[in-house]
Amino acid sequence: MKLDQTRFHKLKRRFYKHLWFFRPFSYLLILSLTTFLLVWSTPKLAPFFKRFLQGPQMIVSLINPSIQKLDNFQDRTNLLLLGIAGGDHPGADLTDSIMLFSINLKTADTVLISLPRDIWVESLQAKLNTAYHFGEDKQPGSGLILAKSAVSEIINQPVHYGVVLNFTGFEKAIDITGGLNLDVPHSFVDKKYPIPGKETAEPESDRYETLEFLAGPQHMDGPTALKYVRSRHAEGEEGTDYARAQRQQRVILAFKDKLLSTKTLLNPSRLKALNKTFKASVTTDIPSTSYPDLFKLALRIDQANIRTGIIDQGSQSEDIPPLLYSPPASLYGQWVLLPVNNDWQAVYRHVEEILYQNQ
Repeated sequence: MKLDQTRFHKLKRRFYKHLWFFRPFSYLLILSLTTFLLVWSTPKLAPFFKRFLQGPQMIVSLINPSIQKLDNFQDRTNLLLLGIAGGDHPGADLTDSIMLFSINLKTADTVLISLPRDIWVESLQAKLNTAYHFGEDKQPGSGLILAKSAVSEIINQPVHYGVVLNFTGFEKAIDITGGLNLDVPHSFVDKKYPIPGKETAEPESDRYETLEFLAGPQHMDGPTALKYVRSRHAEGEEGTDYARAQRQQRVILAFKDKLLSTKTLLNPSRLKALNKTFKASVTTDIPSTSYPDLFKLALRIDQANIRTGIIDQGSQSEDIPPLLYSPPASLYGQWVLLPVNNDWQAVYRHVEEILYQNQ
């Protein structure tokens, strides 16, 4: 027995001694699996995959560590993430969730900034969440152009690319990956969560259901996670845009972890189901020529150091001053958000500080 243990320890030492040799192969395996997932996440990636297999230039592009084909400003590429309800009901293409994902091309410093959907956009004479709708209504395919322009107007930074995700697809994708493990920081109750398909039900109380989330670790399936991020009428501070934006960021980051976990990447049936779901629910204007650079950039991101920011009405409990306020509804005929003291420069400075504090 003692001899066997001695042999085991010798083999163990030899393994660690030569680990440097085996480690690249494990990285290559992860790289290949992640590439497969990215390739089948949108229909536009299929032609890229064919060119990657057939064209040496595409292989060289992926191996080359430099980032060459991503639009950027001051070394940052800004990607707009939009969430829509989808379906045939009124407001199906209003953007319920609006987030800016910004990555530094040299350092991979990553920032996620949430914007409330009710911010008033002067050039549109409408709220921010209508930009995608108006663009699509005017000319199909123009929704992202108008939404990116509106966000750029608000933050005084260019928005290079956009991605639109249908919430139904997001809900299915969460279930495909086995649900999300979240730590809910605060309990809350929302007695007016709208029930899909009952927007005009009578009496009015039949249009809503009551949601309750308790503080602590939670395992959420797709429908539950979606209700968690979309709740708007919770009692207390959890009903604010600040808390809602935090919930959205929390779910997005948890989903990212689940999507890139070995349980997903090593499961062909999950990958196939995700491929089908994403094809039906994701729209983007990212050119296929930029995919190699996006992939290389994604590999450099330090997941533990993704910074988050919010443009909103602040938080009393966390002593965060407001950037936005709600004027009397009579001013615009609806409930909207404007910068405090009508000072857009304060919003610009806030965004700039978040984006460039590490540069």
